[in-house]
Amino acid sequence: MAKRVPDEYAGRTYPVEEDMRWQLKEWSLEKWGARCLMALVALALMGAFSDGWLSQTTTANPDGTLSVEHQRIMRAMSDENFTLRVKLDTGQPTVLTLGQDFMDNFEIQNLHPQPFITHTSLHEMVLTWPANSGKEQALWLTVQPQSAGHFTSTIRLKGAEPVTLSQWVLP
Repeated sequence: MAKRVPDEYAGRTYPVEEDMRWQLKEWSLEKWGARCLMALVALALMGAFSDGWLSQTTTANPDGTLSVEHQRIMRAMSDENFTLRVKLDTGQPTVLTLGQDFMDNFEIQNLHPQPFITHTSLHEMVLTWPANSGKEQALWLTVQPQSAGHFTSTIRLKGAEPVTLSQWVLP
């Protein structure tokens, strides 16, 4: 007599009661959960949640005299770096204005080179550096976002269109 081969996908009651229909659904859910988790980890490694390839961007004003390298997505209470590249005619002082949400929601940790003159008002800060011998100048700014949310900041070079930064700060 032929030996009967049990159906592995049929429900059974011995030695433990199980319903294979629900077991297959659970396994499918586990596979989809693992795929979602792997996608989340891949997005995090690429910078979708701060500091990475997907988050890094450069924003410039229309005439190209000021460009800002920054992160689109940042983390609250962590240091974030900005690189400001200024193209000016020689002999002119560099005058930058930081405004809108920038002064209200970010704490400046470091600014290099240090400005020669600094003025502040209610929602903006004006920074002035002496005339530079070259046509291009780089400024490095380290800030710390103080709270989470979506912020729109402006950085303006005197006599030029402002650069508008739209950034998300995650908790």
